[in-house]
Amino acid sequence: MKKIAAALLLLSASLLPNLSYAKGVPLFFQTGDEIFEIEGAPQLEDGFSVGYACKHLGLFYADLWTWDCAIMAVNKEAFSVGELDQEFKSQIETKYNLSDRKRSPWNHYGAFAIAFVVAGGLVIKSRK
Repeated sequence: MKKIAAALLLLSASLLPNLSYAKGVPLFFQTGDEIFEIEGAPQLEDGFSVGYACKHLGLFYADLWTWDCAIMAVNKEAFSVGELDQEFKSQIETKYNLSDRKRSPWNHYGAFAIAFVVAGGLVIKSRK
């Protein structure tokens, strides 16, 4: 019974929005905007390059889901985006697709690792 109560407390605490923005506390889940540069895409002025701006849901900094992605001028250092000229944008969209974005191995495959660890934990627990 104590384990169920602890699990429910942990679940409810993780859903509180003010916890996800607390300074000094590790963020277990993330939602919001994320920007990606595209490998080999042209560099633009003022530190901008061509990339994607997306909404995302992550767990331990690994993307579980990304949606609403648009090709834009992105500046990762300043975490800012800008619109591209429509003609230039259409040329870029034919040359690069969403799978060309730069992602770290953890960002790309971390969800599978998390699922593997959880599944392994469940298997080990069921054998006891």
